[in-house]
Amino acid sequence: MLLLPVFLALLSLASGCLSVSFGPVSYDGSTLQLQVTNTGAPVDAALQVSVYRFQDFRQVEVTRQILPVKLGQGLTTLSVPLALDEGSYRLYLYIIIDNARRASVIRDITVEAHGATPRIGAG
Repeated sequence: MLLLPVFLALLSLASGCLSVSFGPVSYDGSTLQLQVTNTGAPVDAALQVSVYRFQDFRQVEVTRQILPVKLGQGLTTLSVPLALDEGSYRLYLYIIIDNARRASVIRDITVEAHGATPRIGAG
């Protein structure tokens, strides 16, 4: 019975801890931009972006990048240099803090030509 109050006290202290989540993703033909929300204090982290293309009914890795990032409190926009041809892709996005994955999301995108600038289409 003594453990329950201790657990509840620790849980209430943890409510101000780091919580990271991904928001919208955009692509302008040379840069992938994504928004990350951090509800905790500013922190140094790593962003891993793995890009796969759909080819012959399977996923083929196009690139994998790991970049150091600084997440401020609130909304942070991150930019990743990236060259993608027209086509359908699957993005695996991860935020890593202290060697632990704190947030992840999978996004399917389609890069379409739009004049001279590729853009993300409905994918």
